[in-house]
Amino acid sequence: MKKLSENVFNRLNRYMNKESRPLERDIFNYYFNDGDADNVLNSLKQFQNDDGGFGNGIEPDFKLIESSPMATSIGLKYLSIIDDSEEAEEMIFRAVEYLEKTFDSKRNRWYSVSKKVNEYPHAYWWEYKEDINMTVIDYYWGNPTAELIGYLYKYKKHLKNIDIESLIKYAIDKLNSHTEFKSEHEIYCYIRLYNALDEDFSNQLVDKLELAIKQLINTNESEWENYVPTPLRFIEFDSKNYFGIDSEFLNKELDYLIDKLNEDGKISPTWEWDRYLNEWEKAKKEWTGIRTLEALLILLKFDRIELGEVIRHY
Repeated sequence: MKKLSENVFNRLNRYMNKESRPLERDIFNYYFNDGDADNVLNSLKQFQNDDGGFGNGIEPDFKLIESSPMATSIGLKYLSIIDDSEEAEEMIFRAVEYLEKTFDSKRNRWYSVSKKVNEYPHAYWWEYKEDINMTVIDYYWGNPTAELIGYLYKYKKHLKNIDIESLIKYAIDKLNSHTEFKSEHEIYCYIRLYNALDEDFSNQLVDKLELAIKQLINTNESEWENYVPTPLRFIEFDSKNYFGIDSEFLNKELDYLIDKLNEDGKISPTWEWDRYLNEWEKAKKEWTGIRTLEALLILLKFDRIELGEVIRHY
């Protein structure tokens, strides 16, 4: 079985500590260098606003300073890693408050970003369209709504207004009503919801998630240089269910990532902006840190890194 060598990992260790954003650096060090969770929290605080939501470019493809549900989903994803301190609990409580205030009860959803996104540099797919009163991302209900429901279920003790179990049932029924799936991003969000739920709920999602992944997955290695839903994109660090993805394809992509890291020393984004090009260069560097961290974490999950010492946070 191919593994990332200790020498290459040590080079990546230096890269993550010198070139990535403080947030990705601190998450990397938490998993690989016995880093302190407080460092991750301190980095996350730079992205949380006074209203409890997250913004300030935590998602590098839109530089909206104000809070948005999409950015808050990312903040909560990271907070859920290190949620066992009073400080983390307070940040989560404030994020839950923000989500309750921004929930559209008439449509049982959150919209990803507000129209203010247009006032800041952003990728073209994040453009708020006045004719539809949303972005094209929002055509698919589950992105980020399904993922946010999962976090609210996990932290339901902080809820005051949302009936989370009714919302979960709505999300399950919505997924199960489909026979054709077109958005891998919506399915990524449903997988994060699945991982947050108890078995009584999560078992109701399995069959349709397997069908969706079967329709969307791209197993052609020659196309993985492009922006496509590769097998490992459907696997989270805490995933226990691989939804019928053949281990042959998972292993092939793990080998692919090791080869890329050996050759390039990092994983770069497979997309680009068509304007705000100076800002894109900064975002590209941020994304490279994010994608390299994601690659290292998935290699860690599958025991594909040669490491000299036992890692604490795994």
